[in-house]
Order: sequence, then C-alpha cells, then structure tokens
Amino acid sequence: MSNHALDHFRCDPTNWKLGIFYFCRADQRMIVPKRIRGLGWTLNFARPLAVPFLGFLVALVLGVLELARSFGAGGDARFAIKLLLALGIIALCYRLSNPPTKNSHAESDSNNRNA
Repeated sequence: MSNHALDHFRCDPTNWKLGIFYFCRADQRMIVPKRIRGLGWTLNFARPLAVPFLGFLVALVLGVLELARSFGAGGDARFAIKLLLALGIIALCYRLSNPPTKNSHAESDSNNRNA
C-alpha cells in the first residue's frame, strides 16, 4: 500500500472515533501517526493485537523500572533507564507507523545493482 493511501486513511475523519481513537480496518498498520503529524502516534484499534501490544508496552516499562528499583539503581541510573525506554518506544512507534513500501524496495534494489 502506498504512503498516499495510508495518509488518506489517517486523514479521513470517519476513521477517528470520538475524535481520538483511530479505527480503520483497511489500514494494516497497528501504530499510526496522530491526526496532526508530529504530535506522536496512536493505535489502530481495528487491529486485533493493538490492545495486547499496549499492555505489553506498559508491562515492559513498569517491569524494567521495577527491576531497576530492586537493584538499587540511583537517581541518575533511573533517569538513564527512563530515557532509553522512551527513545526505544519512539523508535519502535516510528518504525511500525512507516512500513516499507514495495516501491522503496524496488528502488533500493536497483540502486544496489547500479553501484
């Protein structure tokens, strides 16, 4: 599916329930950019794994923070752990909301052949 089609789904107001919940069965992404790009991501609640994925992320964050606390990590170490968790979640959301398109694979393959 092209990026133009994915943006069309995201911008369509009928895919937003109560203005904040994204629900589009035609969009195969589990994580999508918010209505105003640059303000973060949201889940596509039409995907069956969206809610378990959210639960996994929350459990992961709480588990890592509890593990750090149980090992007696100081304030600086806990800050570094929180920062790394935030950066990891941002990278994951960015990757899952921008799936590679078939055209980008074809272009990269042709560039590799020409090199």
